Amino acid sequence: MKKLFLLLILVISFVSAEELKVTSKYFHYDMAKKESVFKGDVNATKGKDNIQAEEMIVYFDKNKKPQKFVAIGNVRFVIALDKNSTYKGRSDKLVYQLHNGNIILTGNAKIVKLETNESVKGNRIVLNRFTKNAEVTGGKKPVEIIIKVNE
Repeated sequence: MKKLFLLLILVISFVSAEELKVTSKYFHYDMAKKESVFKGDVNATKGKDNIQAEEMIVYFDKNKKPQKFVAIGNVRFVIALDKNSTYKGRSDKLVYQLHNGNIILTGNAKIVKLETNESVKGNRIVLNRFTKNAEVTGGKKPVEIIIKVNE
């Protein structure tokens, strides 16, 4: 139980000093696999960032530091990349790789920049939290991008 409590504290402080709050109907920690599984109405909030999904898995390294978050099923999110860039979106699956800043959305993916209402839709979207670079793949449907054009 003490190890579980320590792990929860690590999850709560995963990247910075801001608190991470995760609620769900079910929680399981597997020490051998170094992963935490949250299932059922998962809601994770840290600062201005929020991710909601049916399931979320948090993967840890050997030092019990979070390395990757995977949200699966009806994923909805709001992520602030900086003071001027807040994105709202959805996808079937979201993978956040902490080591390189990649946020990978797959399946019915859409992101809207709240400040400008510009958006991008595709089957797969990769957005980098550090560089703010984006890559979009359409799959069977074409990529759809809506941007503001100053004339």
